[in-house]
Amino acid sequence: MRPEWVERELLDFGVHITNGPLMTSDRTLAALFSEASVLRLLEAEKEAMHAPNVAVAASMFSKRYAYLAVSSSLYMMTLYDGVYQFPPEACVFREDRKIEIDESLCSFVPLEGDRNEWREQVVHALFTECVTPLLDVLKRASRLPYTILWENVAVRINSLYRSMMREAEDPAVKQRVREDYLYLKQAAGDVFGAKQNPFHHSLNLDDSLLETSNRKTCCMYYKLEKKSESLDYCLVCPLDKKKGTACS
Repeated sequence: MRPEWVERELLDFGVHITNGPLMTSDRTLAALFSEASVLRLLEAEKEAMHAPNVAVAASMFSKRYAYLAVSSSLYMMTLYDGVYQFPPEACVFREDRKIEIDESLCSFVPLEGDRNEWREQVVHALFTECVTPLLDVLKRASRLPYTILWENVAVRINSLYRSMMREAEDPAVKQRVREDYLYLKQAAGDVFGAKQNPFHHSLNLDDSLLETSNRKTCCMYYKLEKKSESLDYCLVCPLDKKKGTACS
């Protein structure tokens, strides 16, 4: 059984829980591990957002997915000491750029025992099952470098933990926010299914977790013809241009 707050919190991130099997679709996360399926999705995303090419579409898709799946999971892990885990076949990416997950295939995993061990298991499952395989196929399909794809995820994590630190009032919660952020920055690469920690340089909040520096790579948001946030550049854009606030 999942607590009532799970559905409410997931909805805030654009994640919808369904109580029945998902329709067969090449938009399930499991299907998107196929290069052919992810290319079809990227072509649709390219047309919808007026991206000039598949590489820009892949960059925008990876940022959106990081918000939906990574930010929502880490938010619950840190603030609630519990996560709602979903296997790749339980998740489908909708045309409205939200995701649905089939609750019959999901499980709520509360903190039990040592928190450090529990946290490592949670992060390892999230990334090795639902994040790293997707970034791998996005790289192959779009030729977009890993550095951009992983920094797209890092930008979402920076924004999430900065927001949680700003809003936290309880000293114990603030400490948990700090410890979890540092763990993500310092964990071994195999926790993420990678040779090295992909966030070592891109999780760049200062010691207070309230300020960040510019990206090292460009997500290419500025190349979109039709920008959803009506801004030309994101706040952490590394380009020497006037920056907006869309992608912080």
